[in-house]
Amino acid sequence: MATFAYKARAKNGKITEGEISAGSKAEATTLLMQGGLIPSSIQEKKGSVQVGQIGFLDRLEKVPMGDLIVFTSQFATLFRAGIPMVECLGGLVEQVDSKKFRKVLADIKSRVEEGAQLNEAMRAHKDIFSETYVNMIMAGEVSGTLDESLKRLTTMLESQFDTENKIKEVLRYPKIVTGAITIAVGVLMTLVVPKFIVIFEKARLDLPLPTKILIFLSHAFQNYWYIGIAAIGGAIFAFSQYIKTDIGRYQWDKFSVNAPIFGNIMLKLTLGQFCQVLSSLLKSGVPILQAIEVAGRTAGNDYLNKIFIEVRESVRDGSGMADTMRKHKILPTMVVQMIAAGESSGSLDDMLLKVTDYFMAEADRKIKGLSSLIEPIMIFSLGGIVLFIALAIFLPMWDMTKMAHH
Repeated sequence: MATFAYKARAKNGKITEGEISAGSKAEATTLLMQGGLIPSSIQEKKGSVQVGQIGFLDRLEKVPMGDLIVFTSQFATLFRAGIPMVECLGGLVEQVDSKKFRKVLADIKSRVEEGAQLNEAMRAHKDIFSETYVNMIMAGEVSGTLDESLKRLTTMLESQFDTENKIKEVLRYPKIVTGAITIAVGVLMTLVVPKFIVIFEKARLDLPLPTKILIFLSHAFQNYWYIGIAAIGGAIFAFSQYIKTDIGRYQWDKFSVNAPIFGNIMLKLTLGQFCQVLSSLLKSGVPILQAIEVAGRTAGNDYLNKIFIEVRESVRDGSGMADTMRKHKILPTMVVQMIAAGESSGSLDDMLLKVTDYFMAEADRKIKGLSSLIEPIMIFSLGGIVLFIALAIFLPMWDMTKMAHH
């Protein structure tokens, strides 16, 4: 159900204004006329979409990217086959698994039936249909090439889904290393070290520095573990709040593309996504200034988006994209040359796709090389911890053995 604001004339000629809940404008009109009112104006209130149909729990549900990809692909196929848009939407409502997505598609179908443009209907559900998605749909409707826009959207969404999985793969390695080290230290500190500490304390030896450090850490680990957990939790919370601020987000995004090992991968994945979205928007007929702005926001990196804003201003002033990109050393020279070639030949959209392929191939190659790089780091880290604990335990034992011989 949606809420509609109306103006209507009563039988006595008096003009009344108010609000009414209904599933559509047509239903709202019928309800008013049944009440003896002749409506002169009925407007749906913003923010009232499907109050009765999409509940609070439904709003918390996240629509899987896979559902959106399948919907877009099937929509493109049906629409290209000449099936009317409303029938396409009606047939696809029952095809998706997500309960929330079914209700959203039903709402979009209802809006289109009432005369709304598809992009307008989708824009009411920004949590599912991104700015890029809606802009490409709008460009496709205006130019009469909606089927092509849907086809490009499917390709773009599949690539973004693949990119998200690659980013998760990049972050998986440090998580494995950290987890392995934490487990190893936890086992040694709780099961192994305390037994030896009891022996050393009874022997009243002059303990070496590594052993003193280990005893201190063991006591802290056993008696003040909750402080450590609170400190870690507090640090994580403080960090999460910091990166929500403009300066914090900018600094973190800057670090993420400049960090050793992982930074170069994140840079290539982010630039690849920017180039792909920009190419798709341009091919769909979106004006270049608007396309650069949308693609920059879609890339999701404030540090790089500042560069994209400079590029947009450069294009607005009549210069090319490549002129501004050359000023930023973080952008690969070869890529800037490719974009310059695309601008001079008038085939920027096609060249951007080639740049995307280059970035994705480079990111793939580096991700595959990560395992060979991470393994020695992991072995070295674990080995260093085990060596320290071994020295801390066996140095006093060596002294005890010498005392026993004497």
